[in-house]
Amino acid sequence: MSAKNIASAARGWAACFFGQTFRRHTGGEYCEFFTRGLRPAKGVQRAYPWFYIRLFAACVILFAVYLLIVRFTSGGLFVPVTVTVAALAFNLPFLVLLYEIYPRDDLSLLSVFVALLAGGTGACVLAQVLYGVIPSAAGCLGALRAGGVEEFAKSAAVVVILASLRVKRPMTGLIFGAAVGCGFSIVEDAGYIFTGAENLSFLNISAAVSLFIDRGLSALCTHTMWSAAVGWCFASRGRALAWLRTCAGVICAFLLHSLWDMPFTSPYNHLATALCAVAAAAFGIAALTCGRRTLFAEEGLAPSPEFYRADGDSLVKDRRYYIHAGHLSLTFGAFAMAVIAIVYCSLPFRETYYAQSFSSPEEFVAFMQCDLPLTDRFEREYDPSAAVCEDEVVSGVLTSVTQCVNIRGYDYYYKYSVYTLSGESAYILSSVGVEITQGGVTARRFAESVYDREGNLYARYFRVRTDVSGVNMSNDGVATVILYDSSFTYDYSRPRYVVLFVALGVFAAASLVLYIKFYIQARRLKNA
Repeated sequence: MSAKNIASAARGWAACFFGQTFRRHTGGEYCEFFTRGLRPAKGVQRAYPWFYIRLFAACVILFAVYLLIVRFTSGGLFVPVTVTVAALAFNLPFLVLLYEIYPRDDLSLLSVFVALLAGGTGACVLAQVLYGVIPSAAGCLGALRAGGVEEFAKSAAVVVILASLRVKRPMTGLIFGAAVGCGFSIVEDAGYIFTGAENLSFLNISAAVSLFIDRGLSALCTHTMWSAAVGWCFASRGRALAWLRTCAGVICAFLLHSLWDMPFTSPYNHLATALCAVAAAAFGIAALTCGRRTLFAEEGLAPSPEFYRADGDSLVKDRRYYIHAGHLSLTFGAFAMAVIAIVYCSLPFRETYYAQSFSSPEEFVAFMQCDLPLTDRFEREYDPSAAVCEDEVVSGVLTSVTQCVNIRGYDYYYKYSVYTLSGESAYILSSVGVEITQGGVTARRFAESVYDREGNLYARYFRVRTDVSGVNMSNDGVATVILYDSSFTYDYSRPRYVVLFVALGVFAAASLVLYIKFYIQARRLKNA
């Protein structure tokens, strides 16, 4: 077949695929989808995947709605549900897509979700136990540790589930393996979004949206597919060299996971990510294609050229077609409005809470200390010859002492905890403070430390600013400070709000106009 014919066939398949995906689906089709596998099996079905795209659109719209609530109200009550929907938005529809590609009707969506909950939870618990046993490491060793621990935990969960269900078909093993990986990925993504967008209720939403997109897209080629490969290999255990194939699948998942986590610098990190994505895509396409062919062959059917069923009757432009077109217009309008809202929320506008990022520790420290020439002498031994300005005594026992030292015109207070053993006292530095006068008010500011994602000290400083609500460190070493502006008031006449409301209004009006247009056409056909 020539390249031109291949391209033409691909365009025709894509047009048919998306036409069938977005076509109207009847109540009977919804009923069949949700009860599939719960009734006596009838063989194979050739329907196009369609429910996954509806689930994805619903998750994105919900995420945008909750994000707007958090943005405009600083409502901490909505943070958990926002993070949860963000973690589900890519993972769950992707798992449903894999389930819909499975052609037999002997596998229920309920059993897949049970595997997601039980397997994903079990893998998370086992991974945390192993993390507590295996010493932590940084750099390449840390990547190998993460890959080994998490892939072993997920593989163990996959093996237990497939063995208990006595799964013997590789494609069924792939689906259950993907369910375990999806459950693990949902928990991990929710954790990354919550911790990476620390103080989300204080509108550190830029980080939340960035992680939502980054973790969401990576979900398509990481945990879900790695565990799917292990499930596919284990479900082939009845064949020759099956256990060797299973071990190879676990090792490949471990290597890809470790490669994904390696602390490479650009452009090598992009190359490693691309390699992992290509490997996952190649396995997924090959396994699903071969699996479908095998299952069709068991029924004495050929998967091609009619690889899927094309329901031509659903595309006839009758009254039901125009009603569905109207509903689809509203859905597309809502989805477009959701995308606009997410993009808007990711922009760092200065409101009641706003974020400011710093690329170097020096800039961060200067900002937190209001550019005051404060000392960087945070460590000091107790001086027995120096005077004690403050002390604490509990039940007649001296528990702490504070010594004051003047450095370049500032009074620093070094507080030491006192421990007495066998008549000898040990003095351990517990805190360092400095007295700062601002606006005619003198107050003591204490030294604080912030660490990067690998646990290394990023900066030590005195928090002189009083409008700081929190500090967040990203994976690439950027410090983000969450600031509170008590004098801020919403003025919806500002250009940024006007642009948002106009854009949302345009898409809402356009979708509503199309809906009315299609509804009128449907009414005309009914009257005719």
